[in-house]
Amino acid sequence: MDQAWKLEQHFWEELSEGRAAGFYARHMTSDGYVVLPSGVVERDDLIARWQQHEPLTYELSEPRLLLVDGNVLVHYRVVADGSWLPGYRAHITSMYTWEGGAWALVFRQHTPEAAFAF
Repeated sequence: MDQAWKLEQHFWEELSEGRAAGFYARHMTSDGYVVLPSGVVERDDLIARWQQHEPLTYELSEPRLLLVDGNVLVHYRVVADGSWLPGYRAHITSMYTWEGGAWALVFRQHTPEAAFAF
């Protein structure tokens, strides 16, 4: 399970160096996708879009991991900043599956922080 969290951290490291497209190309299943506030983005579209974005700075916190039927759910908080995404704060949930002898990203969802009366 820790390997899935390390992959998630590695994604943000690559993103901060302008290499997020390569992460998705290497570590996401062919049918994987990401749910963003603006909608669902499929793997190939993610790769194309990330080639167009400048790097972000980021800070990750509050990681939680959960094993579900051989898959790993990774949840954490991110604070990110960049020219195209200023002051972004969200909770991220990703699912990794074991494929080809390594963890592979299947799904990621961004839930932006907002006031919510519970």
